[in-house]
Amino acid sequence: MLELQDAGGFCGMENPLDDGLRAQGCCFYLADRIMPHARLFHSCLLLLAAAPHVQGQQEAPAELRPRWEAGARYLQETLTETVTDLSALGSKPEQGMKVKQTTRIEVRPGEEGGKLARVTFTAMSGEAILDGKRQTFDSSDLVSASPEIRASVGRSLGQSFVLVYDKEDRFVEVRDSSSMLPPTEDGQPKLEGIAEAAEVAELFRRSLEMGLPKTAVRSGDHWTTQEEVRFPSAGAVKVELRARYEAQVDYLGRPHAKISFNGVMKPSEESAGARPVTLGEGSKLFGQVLFDLGAAMTSFGAFRADLTLDVRGKKVPVRQQVTTRMTREG
Repeated sequence: MLELQDAGGFCGMENPLDDGLRAQGCCFYLADRIMPHARLFHSCLLLLAAAPHVQGQQEAPAELRPRWEAGARYLQETLTETVTDLSALGSKPEQGMKVKQTTRIEVRPGEEGGKLARVTFTAMSGEAILDGKRQTFDSSDLVSASPEIRASVGRSLGQSFVLVYDKEDRFVEVRDSSSMLPPTEDGQPKLEGIAEAAEVAELFRRSLEMGLPKTAVRSGDHWTTQEEVRFPSAGAVKVELRARYEAQVDYLGRPHAKISFNGVMKPSEESAGARPVTLGEGSKLFGQVLFDLGAAMTSFGAFRADLTLDVRGKKVPVRQQVTTRMTREG
């Protein structure tokens, strides 16, 4: 089994969720040439619940929906570990990657009482095992990194876009994602690049709402969703997600809603056979999140996905774990 060096927990903080969901690791914004199809691996975890069918009864229902505060700044730290078995493709049996990504979100007033959340990817560090060799990197000093990592990390840093919300904190649209467009020889953005940038921004937005219901819920309620999500690398994917509001718990001295979820993913008819890389049958994910009831945001989450990719007709197993934490800076 491939082993990546343990960084010693999530920034020195223990995982408050169930055992088996702890993870350290990596970022889906690294280019595919560092880890084949790396963007897809992490993107498969960026799923949320749509309008659910809710069951259960008890205390008064509460809305578990992120609400931004104009003038506030938020810090998100994400660690992801990805291990890929490439033996079916004739490559080294396993390759791995572990990366910590830092993202800052600055919120300012928008039109008609709405809010504009500027998302910027500000730092990345980690390690990768490629062709049996361990490589480490840090975006603050990429001199010693390999040319491939240096190019990919350098291109990812500073990528930014704006998420637009109305006065009720309902998502409206993505704006200003031009910094995420890949470079072209003539300097003119390509349509596929524009579409991919919008998809990445949309997936990040969905990750902020991972596992959360669209209607008010109580402790003990559960909901099931079925929707189609579009990924830059794999096209449209059908997702069935089952979630439950387990209980109200105390975390860092604040009341939080603890939510567990699990689901399955499979390619839509549109994507099946139409791309060199698609999501295969049997792919699944599960995880838990802690939603701050006062600050109205997901403070902590731990997720795992066991995926099967179909790469030119061959099955490639992928295991990925993600730990994420968000705090308000001011």
